[in-house]
Amino acid sequence: MQNSLKFPEELKYLPSESGVYMMKDERGKVIYVGKAKSLKHRVSSYKRPRDPKTSALSSNIATVDFILTSSPDEALLLENNLIKKYLPHYNIRLVDDENYPYIKITDEKYPRVMKVYRVRGENGLYFGPFPYGRAVDLTIKAIRKIFPVRTCNVKMSEDKTITPCLAYHIGLCSAPCAKKISQKDYAKIVESLMYFLRGESEQVVKKIEADLETAKKNLDFERAIMYRDELKSILSIMEHQRVVVNKDVSFDLFAVEEGSGLSCVVKVSVRGGRVLSSYPFIIKTLNALNKGEVIEQFLMMYPFHAQADKIYVQEALPNRVFLEEFLSNHFGHAVKLRKARGQTIKDVLSFAKQNAKTQLVSYVERHKGTKEETLLLNVKESLGLSSIPMRIEGYDISNISGEFAVGSMVVFEKAKPKKSEYRKFKIKLVKGPNDYGMILEVLTRRFLHQSDKFSSSKPDLILIDGGKGQLDIAVRVKNTLNVNVDLISLAKKEELVFIEGHEGPISIQRDSDVLSLLQYVRDESHRFAKAYFSKLHLKSIRGGV
Repeated sequence: MQNSLKFPEELKYLPSESGVYMMKDERGKVIYVGKAKSLKHRVSSYKRPRDPKTSALSSNIATVDFILTSSPDEALLLENNLIKKYLPHYNIRLVDDENYPYIKITDEKYPRVMKVYRVRGENGLYFGPFPYGRAVDLTIKAIRKIFPVRTCNVKMSEDKTITPCLAYHIGLCSAPCAKKISQKDYAKIVESLMYFLRGESEQVVKKIEADLETAKKNLDFERAIMYRDELKSILSIMEHQRVVVNKDVSFDLFAVEEGSGLSCVVKVSVRGGRVLSSYPFIIKTLNALNKGEVIEQFLMMYPFHAQADKIYVQEALPNRVFLEEFLSNHFGHAVKLRKARGQTIKDVLSFAKQNAKTQLVSYVERHKGTKEETLLLNVKESLGLSSIPMRIEGYDISNISGEFAVGSMVVFEKAKPKKSEYRKFKIKLVKGPNDYGMILEVLTRRFLHQSDKFSSSKPDLILIDGGKGQLDIAVRVKNTLNVNVDLISLAKKEELVFIEGHEGPISIQRDSDVLSLLQYVRDESHRFAKAYFSKLHLKSIRGGV
């Protein structure tokens, strides 16, 4: 069963059963997918958002679709499928998802190993995503020295022998195309490579040692040399891996650090008591998610990272039992999820949490640019704007019962006032106390008259001093003159923000930098209008007008 309800006025018709909800904007685009044990209780909470990012989401919701499910577990699976289908803006997702590479082993008679940036279909095995493209290149190059698997696009044929390329001569390929290796032996190499990529180095060592002994017994010295070199290379890699415990334990562990509107999920892989890898993933999340929910959604979206039989997590997962079943079915072996306990596991958790914190701070420092750019990005996300408001224009009206009526335009570029482009308007067409008509006149003159009085730069955001009525007038001018700009208004009394296309206002945290900037623009437009009004009024008193 699926229904669509207007937000927020029709939420009273939501059922109390479990299900999945899809929030859509005015264009019908899915912007958020969520699950709930009680649809009515969960979705109704969005009418009273508690943080700026949830406020931004709520302000962009036009309708809510819902699908009833037979259980919360079914809701979790359906939620995951819908997120993958629609890729909603406000759901958890990897930052720059398209740039996270995978290692793929193709599904062919003589499989290839390659780096890809998208998982397409099921034609092959995927390992990843990994956080660094360069690291994947180096990994493929290194493992080919141990496991000489081909990377070329050469079409293989049983009745055709090809001259081996340079990769064969330098030991990076076993040249199945040139019949330098049998299909059976090539399949063994690929199998060992898959074990290695899963982090099962001990398994690979045992397998190669057995093959080496067999080759020696059969006096197959050429194979024995090949296995000896493979074994030496793998043992060399294992020697440089950090030993966390002198026990043969293997598990994966996930930890989360949050901050600056982002989260960093770190996966630590331990095999045979050694840390094989520690990968950080920067993701975008709603502030409303706790750490357990972040890890759970991450594993649902990217199950490739849950290949170990035992997986430890920093916080308890809301749907642990179902997620275990989901991952077990995905990989074909039992997967157990547990909260980190015991000194050994907690030592690894401490290492992972510190790594996550360091990686998140590093990412924010590398990508934040200037303080002003960060602030404007937060304005865009908090208000759900179409672009970063590098140029903001603020407007206000000042008069006494319609007398000496004036309007002001102030300009902020990169969050700083640009006073050389401030403009003032003496109201000419409106008589009497009519603030709406005055706003209409000021904005029309601003965009209709092409002269040196106004900069050729068009604003990214217009802020009107006032409430819903003043905003509606600005929208009318925008539509009449076909101006491409975001519009908001800021009411003084309760500091509520009205956004174009939304009936109700949103509130922004009083101590946030976003609200401080909007107040600065509003107050500056008010000050500038008041100063011009006072100047005209004083001239009148002195007989100058």
